[in-house]
Amino acid sequence: MNNPLLTVNNLTVALNNGKVLLNDISFTVAHNQCLGIVGESGSGKSLTIKTIIGLLEPYFSIQGQVLFAPQQNQLNLAKSGDLLKQTPETLRRIRGKIIAVILQHPMNAFDPLYRIGDQIIETLMAHQAISKKAAMTKALNMITDVGLTDPKQIFNKYPHQLSGGMLQRIMIGIALMLEPELIIADEPTTALDSISQYHILKMFEKIKQQAQTAMIVISHDLGVIHHIADHILVMHQGTIVEQGSRDHIFHHASSEYTHRLINARLQLLTKFNAIIHPKASKSTRECC
Repeated sequence: MNNPLLTVNNLTVALNNGKVLLNDISFTVAHNQCLGIVGESGSGKSLTIKTIIGLLEPYFSIQGQVLFAPQQNQLNLAKSGDLLKQTPETLRRIRGKIIAVILQHPMNAFDPLYRIGDQIIETLMAHQAISKKAAMTKALNMITDVGLTDPKQIFNKYPHQLSGGMLQRIMIGIALMLEPELIIADEPTTALDSISQYHILKMFEKIKQQAQTAMIVISHDLGVIHHIADHILVMHQGTIVEQGSRDHIFHHASSEYTHRLINARLQLLTKFNAIIHPKASKSTRECC
């Protein structure tokens, strides 16, 4: 498939007072590709994603294009598929089923008044032609798949009764169950320990391979990005300072900022790879 799934052209975001927060951002995401976006806090990573999926407040000024070309043609997207030109209702239909969004704070994704299981079932039935009984079975299987024990007990708990890490894993599991064409994950492993990170990243790899799902993963942890991304974007102060293949960024980067970022996070990368590939961790330290 030659046409990219997502094409971002000259995206610029500013406040109403004229202060520019994102400056001329351009990149593409191919079908079944994983794009990693790295950068320090305040570099514009999360703002880029919120702009793409239409979650910015009205006091932001947006210029550029975000062209989306999903295989699900029944959407009938207006303006050549430019997400910046779609109606709020169209964007709501896209988010969830076609673009699954995993935001950084899992507690905000759940209604505190309803049990976890009921919310999973409601989400599944809203996006898939599925019975309540089948949705319940899928929900219980998903809770097990994300590495949580006693799925029936978790199914009947309220969000405040689970840890942030558990909620985050369930939120990722819900996104994976919907089998969207694009998964956007903002710091998806933040609340997890290293072993749990490995478990979740393996799930990402599996759904990407089996469902041909593209992903955009934002993370400050270069270990996560190194493990899962095919292509990497390095952002700094609202601009892209470098982009390229994983091998290029980690071994042949030309930007001084990229080198500083990799060196500053090298200890995290070494620790992560030591868990996943113990024998390869030594060579990683030598190459990076």
